[in-house]
Amino acid sequence: MRWPGHIKPGTVKDQLFAALDWLPTLVDIAGGPKGDELKKEIEAGKYPGIVKTTLDGFDQRDYLEGKSDKSARDVFFYYSGATPSAVRYKNWKMYYNMAQPGADGWILPLIPFHFTLVQNIKRDPFEQSVGTFQQSAMSIGGSLGGPLTAYQYDWNMLPIGQQLWLKELLSYEEFPPMQAPETWNLDQVLQQVKAAGDKHPSD
Repeated sequence: MRWPGHIKPGTVKDQLFAALDWLPTLVDIAGGPKGDELKKEIEAGKYPGIVKTTLDGFDQRDYLEGKSDKSARDVFFYYSGATPSAVRYKNWKMYYNMAQPGADGWILPLIPFHFTLVQNIKRDPFEQSVGTFQQSAMSIGGSLGGPLTAYQYDWNMLPIGQQLWLKELLSYEEFPPMQAPETWNLDQVLQQVKAAGDKHPSD
């Protein structure tokens, strides 16, 4: 990213930042609402041309311009399709469902974990030491943040992940998804057949 006068070439920003954050950030830069004011307007249904919903992005202008050393975001939710998959909280990521190992993992069913996996994402940014296919010998040897020691962290981290997801999912009551998630198999077709009941498709 280039931002003349604000970001020097070679500057590294290593705090949590999501693509969702660009909307409120660019609106602020363009002279619109600042901070969480855009989110409040949208949630109240008062922003022209946007339906009443919520905004998942954070205004990151102060972070980008160096007025703040910390990101405005410390949480990010991961979905596999419509399935809650993981949550990142600061440097920690907690996993609940994961694609199976290998390139064909994306066409196979998700693996639901009986016990939440915990990973320090900054110590292992490529996520080699988590899941059912370990690619780091140190994860088996007890590397900090690896599965062996992650279970010890779970006793502290697990409630945090659960509370974050609870808050996220409860927000759907006030702001339900604007469209149903797509499926790439026969799930939606079967739902339509069940909804039709005894009716003939030609009806």
